[in-house]
Amino acid sequence: MKKIETGMALRDIAFEAIKKSILNYELLPGQTIYERDLSEKLGISRTPVRESLALLEREKWIISKPRVGTFINEITEEHVIEVMEIRMMFDRFSLEKICGNITLEQIKVLEGYIEEQEKNKTDHQRFIELDKEFHSKIVFLTKNERLEKWFEEIGDQIRWFGLKAITEKSRIEETISEHKEIVQGLKSQDINQLLIASNNHVENTKNEIINQLRRNSNEESN
Repeated sequence: MKKIETGMALRDIAFEAIKKSILNYELLPGQTIYERDLSEKLGISRTPVRESLALLEREKWIISKPRVGTFINEITEEHVIEVMEIRMMFDRFSLEKICGNITLEQIKVLEGYIEEQEKNKTDHQRFIELDKEFHSKIVFLTKNERLEKWFEEIGDQIRWFGLKAITEKSRIEETISEHKEIVQGLKSQDINQLLIASNNHVENTKNEIINQLRRNSNEESN
């Protein structure tokens, strides 16, 4: 976590810096965090840190327990299911809206993200960033600014979960293949094929995250 050197609102900068550390697993699920520690690492006073933590709690990144402490939120099966259900609704609406209207140039942009993913199979952070960019581009093509804003928030949650899903090499290959199927559906303008590909992708991602959570839980129990 780097010290802040900017004239922007310190609360907002602290918010982004802390969230980035959560997304990158520099701050781990369940980890206790302290205002003083964050203040020192960011090089700012505790007031904007405290304000940023209130925002992070509102967005479910952290949880505060009175007389106990403040913690990075845990990734639970219920949380994953909830977020992925919302994700499926976003994807369905976006794909239905752009199917038949997307241009070859726009399809090439989506294919470019897939090509970059193929080049970054061993860089999990970059792979997941590209995954988010791929899906964000589809939402962007709807030209619905409110939808973009909502997806941005849920997209960060999905990216956070996503690092759990790609610990297995096979899931990396499956993700690339599933993205290609979505693009193929857009090319053929076959809405049924497209929605099946999209739903399979979300369902497979959800299941892999949950399986990984269960594997981790079993390892801790043993």
